Amino acid sequence: MAFTPNQFLNNNSNVLMRDQQHAARVFVDDQFRLAPKHKFLFHVAFNINIGALRNIDLVQRHRNEINMLVKSCSLPQFSITAETLNQYNRKKNVQTTHKHNPVEINFHDDNMGIINQLWQNYYKYYYADPISAEDTNAYRRNATKNYSFVNNSYGLDNGSLNPFFNYITIYQMARHEYVSYKLHNPIITNWNHNKVDYGQTAVHDNQMQLAYEAVSYNTGEITQGDPEGFGLEHYDLSPSPLQVGDSGSITTAQPTFGNSNTTINSTSILENVSKTVNGYQNTPFKSGTGLTSIITNPNKTSVSSITGLQGFTFPSATTDTTVAQPRKSGT
Repeated sequence: MAFTPNQFLNNNSNVLMRDQQHAARVFVDDQFRLAPKHKFLFHVAFNINIGALRNIDLVQRHRNEINMLVKSCSLPQFSITAETLNQYNRKKNVQTTHKHNPVEINFHDDNMGIINQLWQNYYKYYYADPISAEDTNAYRRNATKNYSFVNNSYGLDNGSLNPFFNYITIYQMARHEYVSYKLHNPIITNWNHNKVDYGQTAVHDNQMQLAYEAVSYNTGEITQGDPEGFGLEHYDLSPSPLQVGDSGSITTAQPTFGNSNTTINSTSILENVSKTVNGYQNTPFKSGTGLTSIITNPNKTSVSSITGLQGFTFPSATTDTTVAQPRKSGT
């Protein structure tokens, strides 16, 4: 920021100088209303047509887990085509059409293979090739002789009429609220199983590219189950400390969509920790006189003691004593 002289730049010692707080006023005020969103606060929901599945467990048991295995996702992009016309030597830009650019989604390749099953169900629903390939005669060299010799189906000849994905919704979340991007009639235009490599230690993932016909938007307040499938499975319901109050208590809250608050008295906890640390630091470790202050057996030898335990030395009183001598009072 440029230097601007003002009436406070003088030798008066009572004037408190500080820097400007323009960014704080923009991003912090009004409960971070204008603060930038974080990329990692997102959720993706897949609405799958049950009639298109060969394995019904994929939806009945793993519907919400598919949503949670998304590693990264791009938001919708639009390309608008415009044409420049000549209106009596005046240039005029006219929109002619627009298109939706593909959305890319990366999945974690989980050990159970849920994402792999998602692709297998999609592939076998739209394309007959993976099913025909299970027939040993479907891809033989002489399979092209005549129709009566091979009656397998190939390509899109699989009788798939309804869409596999009814829709896919991407949610951006911030301040207990969300903005959603709903992709209508999405289809997979590219699937990549990626690669395996002995020279890498990174986790494996699968990549998917989607084409879609339209995008609709929505906003709402985050609750349990809204966004779709959010906070229903594998969600940590344990309260976490938020701040320490003036009374020495830690105020905790339930998850984002919880209503109840819990107060834990931290005074006794801190006092117990303080006493334990002080007691440890103030305990002298003496040798030769008094009581031994530690249990030890540095040589790992078998030591017999009155306790019956072998290999340990416990605290015991020493034989050094002081005998009091009688004295007459006043002497």
